[in-house]
Amino acid sequence: MRKFLLRIVFFLIPVIVLLIGAEIYIRSIPNSYKLKNDWMLRNGQTVSTLLLGNSHGYYALVPSEMGHGVFNLCNVSQRLEHDYFLLRRYESEYKTLRRVILVADNSNLFDIPMETEEPARIAYYQLYMGYRAYSMLSSYGFEICNMTYFMQKLKYHSQGKSLMCDSLGWGDNYIVADRNPDNFIFKNVREHHFVNWESTLRNRAYMDSIAAWCQQHRVELVLLQTPVCEDYTKKADAWQLQLVNAMVDSCCTQYGARKYDYSCDKHFRDTDFFDSDHLSDQGARKFSRILARDLCL
Repeated sequence: MRKFLLRIVFFLIPVIVLLIGAEIYIRSIPNSYKLKNDWMLRNGQTVSTLLLGNSHGYYALVPSEMGHGVFNLCNVSQRLEHDYFLLRRYESEYKTLRRVILVADNSNLFDIPMETEEPARIAYYQLYMGYRAYSMLSSYGFEICNMTYFMQKLKYHSQGKSLMCDSLGWGDNYIVADRNPDNFIFKNVREHHFVNWESTLRNRAYMDSIAAWCQQHRVELVLLQTPVCEDYTKKADAWQLQLVNAMVDSCCTQYGARKYDYSCDKHFRDTDFFDSDHLSDQGARKFSRILARDLCL
């Protein structure tokens, strides 16, 4: 029995060493979460306009086109819960913060929790942004726990694409030349649908929490809807879009925020989009200049 146990131990040791080595290696690969956290800890005191939101903000808002003191703290699939967490995480760093621009639209107000839909992303917030919703010994404390994302990250790294944002946090890899026309065929257009009231009210509560924080700290809050293709809007239920606007309008009334809705803006052509609801690099620069002008940045 003793020899059997020793053999198991000798078999497990190299496996454990291999797993530890793989985890250390995957964490050494640059990523947008670590870049943004490190940047905010070093430079948060210089930020006057902070950009929060999901991929609609990550790809659409270019700080370098919006003036000095602007930083993009958006991430792909970022929930309003994490927007609130990030806003609070760096509050001791803020010295010149005057404005928060938050994506609040059809793409995130109906989100279900990230733990349900994309649990692997929780690990990025845990490991690289100080999020402590779960034990670091849980599955959210190790990238290697989700092999699909692990292998995808390795693939991007081998292609030189591990860091998909610029130095100010803008997602700059949606190049207009790489757009796929098939994404604009009506049947392929992305849809974001209402799922349940529990998730919707939870998201509304986090939006309100962000608004309350901004009001308390005398920081202007802009609730933003980014440009999307006409067919994306057509595929959303009319009542759902009305609910989005009702929630945003209510938040503005209660907390003194301002709404800027560019979802149906006619300034944008198909070539300004990478897909049906994300701007390309060309469209993002164009939109960021328009937004900066409208906000008098």
